[in-house]
Amino acid sequence: MASTTRQRQRTLIAATTAAAAVLPLLIAMPGTAHAADAATCAPNGKTYVVNSVGSLLQYTMATPLSGSTFSAYSTAGAGWGAYGKVLAGPKGEFYAFKSDGTYYAHRTDSGTWDINPKKISTALGWLGNAADREQATVDRDGWLWVADNLGQLYAYRYDPTIGTSGGLKSLKILDKGWDRYNLITAGDKGVLYGRATDGRLYRSRYDVTSQRWIERHVLVGSAAWGNFKTITAGGGDTLVAVQTSGEALYYRYDENTRTWPVLAKQVAAGGWQNFPNVTSRPDNCSLVADHTPSMPPLTIEADSRVAVMQSSANTLEFAVADSLGQLSHGRAADSSDVNNVTWTVLSEGEAFSGTPSLSEQADGRIAVTAHNTSGSVWLRNQAAKSSAAWANWSDQAGAMAQHPVTAKTAGGLLVQFAVDGGRPWYRIQTAVNADFMGWMPLTGSGLAGALTPVVVRDGLQLFGRNTDGTLSTALFKDDGSLSAWTSLGAQTVTGAPAVVVYPGFRIGVFATDTTGNVLTTTQSAPGAPYTAWTQVDTVAAAGSPSAVLAPSGRTEIVVRGTDGNIHSTGETLPASGVWRSWKLVSQEVSATHPTAIVYGAGANRTWGYVFRAPDNQVRFYTAEQASFSARSLPALPVK
Repeated sequence: MASTTRQRQRTLIAATTAAAAVLPLLIAMPGTAHAADAATCAPNGKTYVVNSVGSLLQYTMATPLSGSTFSAYSTAGAGWGAYGKVLAGPKGEFYAFKSDGTYYAHRTDSGTWDINPKKISTALGWLGNAADREQATVDRDGWLWVADNLGQLYAYRYDPTIGTSGGLKSLKILDKGWDRYNLITAGDKGVLYGRATDGRLYRSRYDVTSQRWIERHVLVGSAAWGNFKTITAGGGDTLVAVQTSGEALYYRYDENTRTWPVLAKQVAAGGWQNFPNVTSRPDNCSLVADHTPSMPPLTIEADSRVAVMQSSANTLEFAVADSLGQLSHGRAADSSDVNNVTWTVLSEGEAFSGTPSLSEQADGRIAVTAHNTSGSVWLRNQAAKSSAAWANWSDQAGAMAQHPVTAKTAGGLLVQFAVDGGRPWYRIQTAVNADFMGWMPLTGSGLAGALTPVVVRDGLQLFGRNTDGTLSTALFKDDGSLSAWTSLGAQTVTGAPAVVVYPGFRIGVFATDTTGNVLTTTQSAPGAPYTAWTQVDTVAAAGSPSAVLAPSGRTEIVVRGTDGNIHSTGETLPASGVWRSWKLVSQEVSATHPTAIVYGAGANRTWGYVFRAPDNQVRFYTAEQASFSARSLPALPVK
């Protein structure tokens, strides 16, 4: 699978203007291409400044699309010098900050104030400090973006339903590492420009609806952006930049062509460096294109697996989306007693598709990740460790075509992976037991199914099937970096691979080919190339295998056959790679692919597998030496 890299496309050298100064060298770097990305602007765009006596002055620009000289100002208000930071929002909104918190105001189109500055939060008062004024901005959609001194990026907005005077609604932490910038400003809805300490300018886009970072930290301007005292944006990727010498220059970026059609146009003479606050109304202009990805509708999958895991509390946890899309969770309080499983319906009237993903928070709470048929990824946490109660569902959005899967990093952070448009995405917790940041794109393309992550020494090894049926793998690390994708050869397979990690982190992969044979490839040593694919004896498989390293040291495999029954094989000796003949475990028909698990403790450690029968009953088979013992779990709840 080919990985994608970003390469420099073109360089534009800023033209010399009447304001003789060092201007930025502008450079465009490709991110996500869009078909129609032109901006549109209403006439007489507004920019506000606070002067030395605290008056709020309004300047207008007749033609914001091309840029024109600001008109003479009019006075919009007084007393604004009390605030260290003032930000204009869309539709006449204003945010202001001083040491005791955040204030909100609103100005009507007729020029009157129907809401004078009122305190809405005791938070964010630090933005009024001179050293912190450039760490906040408001976008065209009304979101207040704040990069705190730890580099954590938040989004807030005024909500009149909070408290008696309204308050701030928060999207929590959406990203980290924004302390790389000493200034941020919002170029449009979800579009953030950041100026690095070396004077380079970068552009990012976050889509609130899908919770995706559509692009992050794309270089669009290099050299001398540090010469500006402040930069404010008026929507539509328009920027007003105030030079330290006092002139105001105007820019407009086009993300479709990756060029600056308006470049360093002087729109105000000297003196603007004396204004403690300069803020453009972020809806002066807007980008025409809608960047929210479409939500792929999902159909209910009749053959999706039952998920099963053993928790740190020695419980067995089950999750299943049945043939109706109802999602249920089951728990055996003691892994040695799988006959005593308590089931709880989690779906609450919603429908889900695919195999749910089970994981455990660092504090021991179980988390269920599932794919709602609306296309959104949903997450639900146990209310407390060992509790029968569950917290509310959390909509993780994503708009992902392929089903999500959740894994845990070595540092205890949960991370979700999904695929859309052939591209892998991930989102990771901000801290253990905490919320997730936004979905972030990973390198790679051409994926055709869900990802399979396994824990290895240096991170999480991801496996994915490509559109041509071959498999590829890449290493994901806790910092969000991903290695180059490596092919596992030309062999084409169907469905999802089963992956076994052997001692020393050597990996074995098992998959079904297009003729129904189960094949395998392994590493001879950790990090070594994979061997040629070989057949695991002969079986007529009708789905993807599941494999585990059993307590005996042998690799054991189960798969559903074309007869609808579960078939089993395993190594004759540990690490031999020689396989027993496939065995029909029972005549019981399975409606799903089986899921194998190693479970138990001490001398009771064993392995087994679970599947869902056509009548929606969950069946668990436990290995007993060379045979299996069938157990019918309690019936799934009907709700």
